[in-house]
Amino acid sequence: MRILITILILVAPVLAFSQSGDTVFTVKMSKVSVSITPLTDLLYKDVFKKFTLVKSEGTIIDSIVFAYGKVIRKDSVFAVKPLRTGTGLLNIYAHVAGGKPVLAMVQEFAVRTFAEPKPNVDGVDNDSAIHRMKVVAQGYVNVPMNNDPDLKRISHKVVSFEMQTASKGSMDTLKATGNRMTYEMRDRIDKMQDGNVIQISNVKYLFSEDTFIIKQPLRVYLLNDKINKF
Repeated sequence: MRILITILILVAPVLAFSQSGDTVFTVKMSKVSVSITPLTDLLYKDVFKKFTLVKSEGTIIDSIVFAYGKVIRKDSVFAVKPLRTGTGLLNIYAHVAGGKPVLAMVQEFAVRTFAEPKPNVDGVDNDSAIHRMKVVAQGYVNVPMNNDPDLKRISHKVVSFEMQTASKGSMDTLKATGNRMTYEMRDRIDKMQDGNVIQISNVKYLFSEDTFIIKQPLRVYLLNDKINKF
């Protein structure tokens, strides 16, 4: 008995049929399916945001387009950088083997202006006073993630910063990596007097996938702790 084997590649819905003496197989073509993580509908102007592509087996990404913005992609990871405020539109085109590129995903984002955070030293804001020994013991420079006064130490990752102090009529600059003052910085502060000023500048921190530098100096006045004698 002669058996004719025919393979039909169909897009859903799949049709299957048979004729006398023939055996018919139907093979369903994979559907294009694309999504992204993390889930968000908010981006900031001039700030890169990283996403990861999640796609069905057999889906091949052709291109990623962000209206009025920049896209950088490597394999299944990409980042978008909006260049204006308002609304940003993300379009992802993809296909499966043997198929043509189709618009696989569309997502709209609200794009806002990024408000530069205000750094603090151990929770103390600019042009405020702090106890000298508190800085010597702690000495952390924070870049708050939000404006909540009770969460001043919930900080973006600080990459580096500089500290200036007055020394013999001139400004002396020390540099630190990370968000904590170096031993040299804290030792310098330990020897300073009541009312002296320390200045923190060029605070470099990470937000999303970008590095930012806060150039506006942060000034903090030192208070010497009083020791009660009995």
